[in-house]
Amino acid sequence: MAKTTLSLFTALLLPLLPCMAQDAGTIDAMIQPIEAAFNIQIHYAFDPATYFPEQWSAPSVAATGQQADLAEVQHFIPIIQEFLSGHPATVVQGNLQHIYILGELVCGGRNYGSTRFENGIYVVCKSAQEGYTAEFLEQRLHSEFSSLLFTHHPFPAGQWLALNPPGFRYSGTGFEMLRDPQRFDAKESYRTDGFLLNYSRSSLENDFNMISAWMFTRPGDLNSVCQQYPKIQQKKTLAESFYKSISSQYIFP
Repeated sequence: MAKTTLSLFTALLLPLLPCMAQDAGTIDAMIQPIEAAFNIQIHYAFDPATYFPEQWSAPSVAATGQQADLAEVQHFIPIIQEFLSGHPATVVQGNLQHIYILGELVCGGRNYGSTRFENGIYVVCKSAQEGYTAEFLEQRLHSEFSSLLFTHHPFPAGQWLALNPPGFRYSGTGFEMLRDPQRFDAKESYRTDGFLLNYSRSSLENDFNMISAWMFTRPGDLNSVCQQYPKIQQKKTLAESFYKSISSQYIFP
């Protein structure tokens, strides 16, 4: 029975192989000029041995992943190009080496949409019907890249924290909010206190991430919010100054 099942699987798979190879060839052709321009590597053939650092095998993390659909990867490549084009090439080259694309990423028993480690960004790529729109994916890229810059360069943490309400403490790292369906809520009280979204209240880094993601993908919407909420405007100004301290080539309208 096992042999029959295997034969049936092979018969079903064989017609798909040329198509899969063609998709991979198209993706490689799209990726190569991006890798050359920014001196990075874009990975889409999932392999936990090469994707995940050794630390992620610890029981507390126990990272697992899945291969992303190649058709979705093909749609994702121009979004990566758009993300990279928003930053000076020298900044990308000095802070980012790898972009890992997955169909699913689970760490510590919880699903992630994106994360980062050292000089790499991990992004889950699914269909727009599942909520992974072009804007959402680009926001994830800018958010994780802002984390790399946050760790690689002096950040004005004291000035940022001074804008938070007296006695306020961030809730943790963001991990505790991954299963919270209200993590992206934007209540009036949150914004009055200087937080763009509920998730911004999880850590200083995530607070900065959310501002950064909107700076590059929703600048008009962010400016509208800033006009209503002075503390968010002040955090945006700090974020802009931070980027400009890394490179004078950053220009924000």
